[in-house]
Amino acid sequence: MAVSIYWDLPVLLVVVSLVYAATRHDRWDKIIHEATGWGLRITLFLAGIGLVLYLLSTYL
Repeated sequence: MAVSIYWDLPVLLVVVSLVYAATRHDRWDKIIHEATGWGLRITLFLAGIGLVLYLLSTYL
């Protein structure tokens, strides 16, 4: 049974977002708020890249 590397992606997104937010803020409420925003932006960016690559591979 093969293990996909994509199972680690959500954990990596959460950790990167929290670390980035923690470098900018000291209070947990601000860290969580900033990490949520960054997590959403990173997810949308990666989904956009995935969609473009899917469309290129399908129609070209």
